[in-house]
Amino acid sequence: MPMDRENQILALIRHNPFITQNEIAESVGISRSAVAGHIASLTRKGVIRGRAYVTAQENAVLCIGGANLDSKATSLKAIRPASSNPVQVEYACGGVARNIAENLANLACDVSLLTVIGDDQAGEWVQRETAASGVNTGLTYVLPGDKTGSYTALLDHTGEMYVAFADMSIYDKFSIRMIQERWSHIAASRLVIADTNIPADCLEELIRRCKDADLPLFIDPVSSNKAAKLPADLTGVTAIFPNAEEAFELSGLTPTDTPDYPALAAAIQRRGVSHVLITLGQHGIFYAGAGQSWLLSPIPTDIVDVTGAGDAFVAGVAYGILHDVSYSDACRYGLAAAHLTLRTNRSVSSALNEDTLHHTIKERFE
Repeated sequence: MPMDRENQILALIRHNPFITQNEIAESVGISRSAVAGHIASLTRKGVIRGRAYVTAQENAVLCIGGANLDSKATSLKAIRPASSNPVQVEYACGGVARNIAENLANLACDVSLLTVIGDDQAGEWVQRETAASGVNTGLTYVLPGDKTGSYTALLDHTGEMYVAFADMSIYDKFSIRMIQERWSHIAASRLVIADTNIPADCLEELIRRCKDADLPLFIDPVSSNKAAKLPADLTGVTAIFPNAEEAFELSGLTPTDTPDYPALAAAIQRRGVSHVLITLGQHGIFYAGAGQSWLLSPIPTDIVDVTGAGDAFVAGVAYGILHDVSYSDACRYGLAAAHLTLRTNRSVSSALNEDTLHHTIKERFE
């Protein structure tokens, strides 16, 4: 009977990490003091860690940042400005942190998402779809009166980007208080991955806390403008994943048509980052860290859509590091994940899973 009660209680906590002991007692049909005893037993066994009932097997990876509603309108004919144009519209969940989290869930990782959404239909849909993909969304803040972040892209009839609109003002509401309130969950993770949609003071707080806790932290800069929000001192950032434009922003070097990638990476490392992975599109990946550097070519791919490939790369690298491989091998995992994503028109490929990832690596790299 005690084991059955503990399993009941654990199931409730996994569903809602912030459930109170009184709520557990009412649901299970026992006293609050009995609930406290079972929780103490689960804590002694190491099943629950820290405050707020953080379970040890959950939150192996915690992603922090954007979760948006993405819409893509593809024109059926050549676009005529200042006129009505026939289009085909598709909707999908987006946001860098959210996409990385879904990719990791597809790779059978225990992954949670810390983000902010509005109390609107878009937010409800994004949270529902993300949870259905296997991501724990219990840490999400729903902000009354605010609109969920959205990204709207208009493509011409050839599939090229014509114009895009981003409404991301809700991320200005992400606060240090939210990091403090969720810190027990963050600290219980094996790896934290953050994008730069959250405000500058939150990024600085997160980096400082991860450094003090010796907690591995990956950063996706998102864009050169958002990369500028990162603090000067990046000590505590385990790995960062800029493209070439973002690498120039992070390095402080003057942009050129022929980038010196070793110099860019070295300048970023001087800010305190341990591992720098510069994504170069069709030219692959430049890596610098642990006293070594190298260029790794991508997997030849018939590209359908580039959207989400960078997010898949970060997820693939994270998967590799979580499975204790070297950064060299982890980058191969990342390139394999990106390859599978580039072959689809979705930001997160439904074809990406552990089997297809390992098969791609064996086929392309071994």
